[in-house]
Amino acid sequence: MIADRYGPVAATVCGGFVAGHSIRESLGQDSFHIESSGKWYGAFVTAQWAGSLAVMAAVVVLAAIHRRRPRVSAAVAATLGAVVIALPSFVPIASNQAVTTNALGSGVLVGVCGFIAAGRGFPSAGIAAGLLGSMLFYSAISPLRGPREGRWMDSLAPQYVESTVPLLVLLVTAALLVTMTLRSPVIGLEASDAAVVGVLALVYLIVYTYLGNTASTMRMWIFAVAIAVALTYAAALKLDGRDGRYLMLGLAIAASGVNSLAWSDASWWVFAVAAVLFVGAIRVGLHRDLSTLALVVLAVVTATGLIAMDNSAVNVVGTVAYCTLYPVALGLAVGSMQPVRAVASSITPLIPFALTLFWVSAPVPPREFFWTDGTSDDHERPIVSLYSPLPVGVVTAVIVVAACIFATRGDRPEHHDRVSESSGP
Repeated sequence: MIADRYGPVAATVCGGFVAGHSIRESLGQDSFHIESSGKWYGAFVTAQWAGSLAVMAAVVVLAAIHRRRPRVSAAVAATLGAVVIALPSFVPIASNQAVTTNALGSGVLVGVCGFIAAGRGFPSAGIAAGLLGSMLFYSAISPLRGPREGRWMDSLAPQYVESTVPLLVLLVTAALLVTMTLRSPVIGLEASDAAVVGVLALVYLIVYTYLGNTASTMRMWIFAVAIAVALTYAAALKLDGRDGRYLMLGLAIAASGVNSLAWSDASWWVFAVAAVLFVGAIRVGLHRDLSTLALVVLAVVTATGLIAMDNSAVNVVGTVAYCTLYPVALGLAVGSMQPVRAVASSITPLIPFALTLFWVSAPVPPREFFWTDGTSDDHERPIVSLYSPLPVGVVTAVIVVAACIFATRGDRPEHHDRVSESSGP
């Protein structure tokens, strides 16, 4: 039936996208200020806290679902995840507390998507497409919702903040996930896999908080990166061969996020082209193993952040590379390096959210706080522009991606064995 063939893919794409967008949307504009001011709750409003908590919630949900009546438990979890994300629209909680509730709700949705995918090729690719797509294009999509009030974290006073995702979208997503959980096959869960990735997420959080946050020195940040890379590789060795390779892909994607795009109101056509390239590349990767080529391109694209630029110029080469080659590289890698078990298929696309050493705290020039950035009101921004940290951050990221290339090479099953009728939707 059409529902059985395409339903799981649609459910995992929607669930992954809503989860990823909710994590990003719940973060405040003053997280760096709180973190550098030493406030006791500064560690609980960061992107690292949200991503790590989402991973741990997804792992717990996956384990809980498989304990008793998996389909019913998964349907209940899907409903619960949507309700938790919608909670700020109905309960007066502080916006810094909403970061935690959104992370928990998002993690629950990802866990449900992992149950639906169960390591199968196309639904697993759907989770990655949803989560990574929300991260790739968040800055392009977010302005479409207009201004949001209450996303300032430097206050513990209760206040109403609207849901990070429109309630109608949450309702449709929850209904789709519930429908697919009741029709999905029940495949056993490897408890050891869940334990490994859960501990890894916790270690990421500790390493960021005490060594690699936005207030850390350059040496401490590099030390934090070295620890995170070593532990990720150790975790990959504990997983199945394909699942381990997939986990290393998550690390490579996290590192490549050291450079980020700034989108303007006129960039909708660039966003459309990049989204088509991303989805098309995933489809190609599902049928041809181009993982090594994809990771090499990923390293090259990351290195474009090193191209010299000054205050009056835009890194055109890097911007074009991140708008075109980057989504292609990610899509090919995700399609080519599919996992075989539920934990890796659901958690690996969350690694870029749970390892923020690159896209959040990589060394940058000293920050100065102003109400404006000094540009005039009639200043015309580029359609899309690339933001990069100091060169040491970009070089470190390129080295990490290159290390992932070597870590993922080696003996593995033939690609046609993975993309078979049994591994489809």
